[in-house]
Amino acid sequence: MSLKKCKVYNDGSHFIAIKPTTGKKGVRRPRPPEEVIVVKDEQNLDKKTKNMENMERNSKNIIKESKEIKELGELSISGLNIEDYIVDMETGELIPKGCTSTKADEFLKFYRQSVNMGWYEQVEFIVSKMRPYFKDEDSLYRYVVYKLQCRFRADMTRRLRCLRRAALHHFNYFCTFTYDSKKMDEQTFQKKLLTTLRHFAERKGWKYMGAWERGDDNDRLHFHALVYVPEGAMSGEIVVKHEYNVKTRRMEDRNANTFFDARYGRSTFDYIDGTALTLSKAVDYTLKYIEKDGGRMICSKGLRTFIETDIDEDDIITLLREDNDTKYILFDDFTVYRDGKELGEFSPGILANAKTVN
Repeated sequence: MSLKKCKVYNDGSHFIAIKPTTGKKGVRRPRPPEEVIVVKDEQNLDKKTKNMENMERNSKNIIKESKEIKELGELSISGLNIEDYIVDMETGELIPKGCTSTKADEFLKFYRQSVNMGWYEQVEFIVSKMRPYFKDEDSLYRYVVYKLQCRFRADMTRRLRCLRRAALHHFNYFCTFTYDSKKMDEQTFQKKLLTTLRHFAERKGWKYMGAWERGDDNDRLHFHALVYVPEGAMSGEIVVKHEYNVKTRRMEDRNANTFFDARYGRSTFDYIDGTALTLSKAVDYTLKYIEKDGGRMICSKGLRTFIETDIDEDDIITLLREDNDTKYILFDDFTVYRDGKELGEFSPGILANAKTVN
C-alpha cells in the first residue's frame, strides 16, 4: 500500500500522515454585513457632544437638516463634510463616524482586555460592557458565549498550527531581542532587527517564528522568537552574563549573544533542550501576547506546517485512531518524496529540499 500526496506533520513526539480526502465542493456563502452600532462609551459620547456644539445647532435642527440630507442627497451642511458622518435611520440624527463600530469589533476589544480572566469572570465582564447594544439579556448572553467559543477554537487551532510548525522545523533557541535607546529608536529597531533575521535566513539557513510584545513595566518593545540556527551558522558567541534583573529584583544569569547585544542592546538565547525549556512552553510564551495585543506571528520565508509526500507502506506504524482511517503514525526515518522522486529518509537536510505546504 502506498499513499499519494499525504500531508505529514510532527506533533512533538511522532510524525503523523494525513491521507488526502475529498470534501464537498461549493460556493461559500458570503458573510452577512456587520450591523453598525453607536459606541456607548464616555470618550466617544464626549466627542459626539463636542461635534454637535461645533455645528452651533440645537438637536432639533440637527435632526431636521440631517433628514433633509438623507432625502435630498446633499453632500455638505454649513461647510461640514457629510462623509465624516452617518445618519441614524430611526432619529435622522447626524452621528460622527468616530462614534460608530460593530458588535464584533466591540466584542474583540473587550475580549483582549479580559484575556487573563477566568471563563465566568470574562463572560460577565464582556456582558457588562456590551449590554447597551442588545435588547434583551438572553440574546446578549448567547452572542457573548458564542463569540467566546469561536475565539477559543481559533486560539486552539493557532496553537496547534504553531506547535506543529515548530516541531517540524526543529527550533533550537528561544530568543528575546530588546533595543537600547542610546543606539536607536523603536521604529529603527523594528526595521533593522527583521532585516537582520531575514538576511540570516537567506544566507545562513536560519529559521524564525516570533511576535512583538511590550513590557508591562516600561512599555518597551521587544521581540520573542523561536529560532533554528544550523550548526556552525551562529553569528557572534553565546556568553553567560550575570546581571541584576529589575523585574525579579535579583541577580540572574543571561545567555547573551555578543552580535545582537552590540548591535541592538540586549538579547537572550535560551537553548530548547526539552528539560529546562520545552518547545511547548516556548510556543505558549510566544503566543500568549498575540491575542492580548492583537498582533500576528512573524515567520521566515517558506516556514510551513506540513510536508507533502507519498508514504510507503513500510513507513506506517499504525492508525492514529482505530475509528479513523485518515491519519497514520509514521516511523521517524520515513522516506520523503517530491513529485514522485525519492529524496531519502527524513532529516533537516532533506526537509530543505522537500515540498512543504500549509
